[in-house]
Amino acid sequence: MPSLFANSELFDLIDKVEKGERLDHDAGVRLMNSQDILALGTMANIVRERKNGHQTFYRIDQSTHDTNVREATMLYGTIESREEQIDILCRLREQQDQTGEFLSFTPLSSVPKDKELEGTMGVETTTGLEDLKVLAISRILLDNFDHIKASWNQLGLKLTQVSLAFGVDDLAGSGVTKHAMIHMIQKAGRAAVERTGLGGTQ
Repeated sequence: MPSLFANSELFDLIDKVEKGERLDHDAGVRLMNSQDILALGTMANIVRERKNGHQTFYRIDQSTHDTNVREATMLYGTIESREEQIDILCRLREQQDQTGEFLSFTPLSSVPKDKELEGTMGVETTTGLEDLKVLAISRILLDNFDHIKASWNQLGLKLTQVSLAFGVDDLAGSGVTKHAMIHMIQKAGRAAVERTGLGGTQ
């Protein structure tokens, strides 16, 4: 374990994630209440790279939720408490254990960012810090989901690029060229892989 986290409140959980151990509901609540965003990103990245290495899958001109893909979603930034969000994730994990029906999971903020206000802390309902935290915790807890997906239409391109270090390995959205998407992924140190509509790759 990196000595950087020797004094982290999440030290014991980082150790469990490194060993491939599953975190329980109480650990999930600890993650959600923690302000150690670097530790959260480190844990999420461990799980991400264990599953998909440096690959980042993407699809251009795709709606946030594609009904052709086995995808689960969760809306956040509304009235649910942090504990309730963890409840949802743990129930999804249990369902996936039983059915294996999902390919990916997409957390969705309640209102997409206003691109004209992005960077000014305008009227959006979630902050960038909250977005990264939810994405990272989703990757850490949903260890039986192949992919954690983010939409650049929801997050904005810069935060989407940062999310690749917080557990995200699957991107979708519209209004961006294929060349720009590949460039963004590669600049984040990831390998870009184009995805087809049914979850396959090209």
